Amino acid sequence: MADEEAPEQGELAITRTGDRLRLAREAAGLSLADVATRTRITQRHLEAIEKSDFSGLPGRTYVTGFARAYARAVDLPEAEIGTSVRRELEEEEYGRPSYEAYEPTDPARLPTARLTWTLVIVALVLVSAYGVWRFLSVEPDEALIAAQNRAAEESEAPSAAAAPAAKATTKAGAVPADAPVVLTGLSEVWIGFDDATGKTENWRTLDAGETYEVPAGYVQQFTLRTSIPQALKVTVGGRDIGAIGPADTLVKNISLKPADLVARADGAGAAQTLPSIPAKR
Repeated sequence: MADEEAPEQGELAITRTGDRLRLAREAAGLSLADVATRTRITQRHLEAIEKSDFSGLPGRTYVTGFARAYARAVDLPEAEIGTSVRRELEEEEYGRPSYEAYEPTDPARLPTARLTWTLVIVALVLVSAYGVWRFLSVEPDEALIAAQNRAAEESEAPSAAAAPAAKATTKAGAVPADAPVVLTGLSEVWIGFDDATGKTENWRTLDAGETYEVPAGYVQQFTLRTSIPQALKVTVGGRDIGAIGPADTLVKNISLKPADLVARADGAGAAQTLPSIPAKR
């Protein structure tokens, strides 16, 4: 009787998606290295998925994508596996208790109301006294010179703003259409390539220092996505185009065409360097 119940208990113990993937891999006679070769996902990430330990993986979108790719490699239904992983992620996110540190304050150390008002009054008196002294100590000629210098700085602002814009236009127009687009991992980063419908057709992981030159066919047909923009360096013809998005944020639909990448970099640079010009009255 106990022998008959043992298999049922073993089956009930397999409740995690990672266990299903691991058992399917072992049943197919595959090692983690074999699955890594088929899916182009690092063994460390595959081990984390088998253990349902998602804390070290890039993000929810990529965890689901990795699990679906793993499922295809071991002939499991990828849609079902993707749904199971999303459910586990939600349980992990909303089931974790949150704590807030609280340190009680000693009432004896708190300032009294009388002391607080005294300090406020003293501060106001000091500020007022400084304003009066400053007003009386500034000579008329000095004030006039300061006003003239300020007017001169405002008149020079338009010419200073025009220089970076002209420089950006020159750089954008000079990039060759076949300039190589190279992706470099500053730390471990997952990248994907989407088609015109937004579907990720191919993906890979870049280790720190690893470079990948985007094939010419990818440049014209696909766009780039990643969830760790700060870990990815993008160069066009050897030129660093800068960050492609805010840190730890999923960015997608990034055109890989050289002219678009350079224009994107020049536009971001101009937005950061152009000073605001005061409105004329």
